[in-house]
Amino acid sequence: MNGFNWEFDFDQSFPIYVYNMIVDGNRDPMHWHQYFEIGLCIDGSGKFIFMNKEYTVKKGDIFLANNFENHVAISESGEKTEYIFIFFMPSLIADPNGRQLDLQFLLPFQYHPLDFDNKINGDAPAAKKIYPLVHEIYEFYSKESADPFDQLEIDIRLRQILLELMHHYWGNGNFKTDDSITNLSVQKAIKYMNLHFSENITIAEVADHVGINASYFRHLFKEHTQITFKGYITYLRVSQAKKLLLATDKSINEIILDVGYNNAYQFYKVFKNLVQMSPAEYRRQYRNKITVKHS
Repeated sequence: MNGFNWEFDFDQSFPIYVYNMIVDGNRDPMHWHQYFEIGLCIDGSGKFIFMNKEYTVKKGDIFLANNFENHVAISESGEKTEYIFIFFMPSLIADPNGRQLDLQFLLPFQYHPLDFDNKINGDAPAAKKIYPLVHEIYEFYSKESADPFDQLEIDIRLRQILLELMHHYWGNGNFKTDDSITNLSVQKAIKYMNLHFSENITIAEVADHVGINASYFRHLFKEHTQITFKGYITYLRVSQAKKLLLATDKSINEIILDVGYNNAYQFYKVFKNLVQMSPAEYRRQYRNKITVKHS
């Protein structure tokens, strides 16, 4: 399995986890999780790789990840990229049976991964407003002696951040109010695919896993993700290949097998079509910018 489910034991009464993390080369695998993530780069530079996207990282940049899109942060040569991450369960903000007003705070995370811009540049107005709020949340969360009102302070600031995210994505035309991606069968399928994409999984296998007819599942998946089952698996495999090309010294042939391809020609064709360059060209272009760590 090349996908990895990165989870924390949240306090169910206040399901949030805030921590300072230093990314040093190829420390983490491509992963997904069942919580929402807001990441703020506070020092250094590097890259953030998502399913079909990659972003350069500098101080002040903000990143969003929802509860099923594979992603990983890696650092550049000679750099250690430092982040503050806020992980939280949707239940912290809204109950599905609660106020519609609360549910609206979560709309920025109900995105379609193929056309969503996960990054907010540090010089954007929203990032400048969010930057101090993230630091304040981290300070309240990290206090040695907790105050009875600290959780309220965190909750207020997180909602302020979510409001800024809504303004940003609405204003940039990258905001959709369609919540169809929350279809439970599709989410269950995506989580299974994220874990098993490097294996020879079939649409019938995944449909059986979620307990619905394969023909209906094919239609349902395309309707709610705007991509075919095969296309989604392809994006997962290529994103993992990009990560391995940048952050390991594995040969291309090894990487081809690692991400689930038995046919090298097919891999090269798919990679060139999605990335607009060959795997070797991609590695040459970015290799000197990324720290290589041996596993």
